[in-house]
Amino acid sequence: MKKKLPVLSKPTPAASQRELAVKPVTAGGKPEFPTRKAMYTKAGLIGGATMLAGGVASAGDAKAPPPPPPQQQQAAKPAPNDKAVMPSPETTAGTVDGQALAKTAPKFKVYRDGGGIGPAEDMWDVAEVEAFINWTMAKEGKLNIKTNYKFEYEGVSFDIDGFDPEKNVGYEYVDKLDYDKDYFTKEVKAKFDKWMKEKKAAILYLEIKKNPDTATIKGKVLKFLAAVKKKTPAAGKLAAK
Repeated sequence: MKKKLPVLSKPTPAASQRELAVKPVTAGGKPEFPTRKAMYTKAGLIGGATMLAGGVASAGDAKAPPPPPPQQQQAAKPAPNDKAVMPSPETTAGTVDGQALAKTAPKFKVYRDGGGIGPAEDMWDVAEVEAFINWTMAKEGKLNIKTNYKFEYEGVSFDIDGFDPEKNVGYEYVDKLDYDKDYFTKEVKAKFDKWMKEKKAAILYLEIKKNPDTATIKGKVLKFLAAVKKKTPAAGKLAAK
């Protein structure tokens, strides 16, 4: 015996179902997709004869600025062969006998010695003291110091401890262990002062009557170089007279 399939009731029309009803667009609402007029308004093309090429363009696309003229492009790029001019070490830090200066100044020490025949006394190495002066003069004055330089000018002739023959600036160091001091009479030192005033040569007569120390020596060097700036000697090698 055949069974009958159940008969479904007649379906309800979609128009009568509230959840499927289409809501009307209110007066203040906007359609889901912009109209052609809205697109033209955003693009700033209303009132003109220009049409958007290839259809409706996106209103958010920004127009790329035109490239600069070739002259400006070339000016913006540095020349490939240009190289920065670097100052030579001789003009920035000074030298001693043609050698670049060490990062730190040479050191010297004072020590007690003697006591054999006579009493012990303070001693030091004059060469070490002069090495410190050479470094300080060259660095602080940006000088190219030549040591034991043969100086001859206006009847004065001696081997000066340190001298820059191009800038005509140098020094002579004297202490109780340096027997060269006998040569530097009042007349010789008077010529040092005369050359300084005439801006011919600037020579520091650095005399230490007690024990040498770095602070005292550096102070005298800096004071001398400050005076040299006010009375800078003429550049160029002095002609012997």
